[in-house]
Amino acid sequence: MTAWLKLVPSWGWAALVGLVLAALVGLGQQIRVNSLQGDLTAERDARIEDAGKLGACRTTRTNLLGQVIEQNAALVDLRASAMERAARAKDLQQQAEVEAQQADQQAQQVLQERTPSGVDACAAASAAFDDELRRERAQ
Repeated sequence: MTAWLKLVPSWGWAALVGLVLAALVGLGQQIRVNSLQGDLTAERDARIEDAGKLGACRTTRTNLLGQVIEQNAALVDLRASAMERAARAKDLQQQAEVEAQQADQQAQQVLQERTPSGVDACAAASAAFDDELRRERAQ
């Protein structure tokens, strides 16, 4: 049985073994390359998905930044209008205080002018105010 092995020279057997080993190594490398290509495809898909998420986040950030700018502008407007209202209210309050003082002074004058001595002050004040109101209505 081993006689036919002797028909092939030793260098032929060495070449055949070399070819088989080369084929096995090549097959192993091909399997490894295919595996790495699969990993590369998965990694690329993950990066593409991450890039899409990043783009969506940047768009959202831009939108939110625009909204914050609008809100800040609205707050500035609200503060300005609040300050204007406070200034107007202060002016109106001062004006009302001046008018109240004037009305009080007029009331005191009316009481002093129309209160005869020895007369009930309350009755005299009531009569004086009634007379003053009649005069104002007549004007």
